[in-house]
Amino acid sequence: MNSETIQFFLTTVMEISTLVCAYLGLRLIKKNKWLRLAIIVVPLLVNALLYYIYRTTPFFYLGVILLLCTPFVWPRKSA
Repeated sequence: MNSETIQFFLTTVMEISTLVCAYLGLRLIKKNKWLRLAIIVVPLLVNALLYYIYRTTPFFYLGVILLLCTPFVWPRKSA
């Protein structure tokens, strides 16, 4: 496989995983709050790493989507 095929495959996998992780991280109500945060942060770090490697905008925008989700799953003392 050439580099363009691998990049297309990684982009597709990260798009699907970003959408699934954002949904699961936001919808796991009253579960372990650190698990919810990890569900959001791990794909965020993977997107940041892939953006650093490939320098293409899809990974950047997927990271921004997950970054916007983090305030909604951030653990609070009142929760």
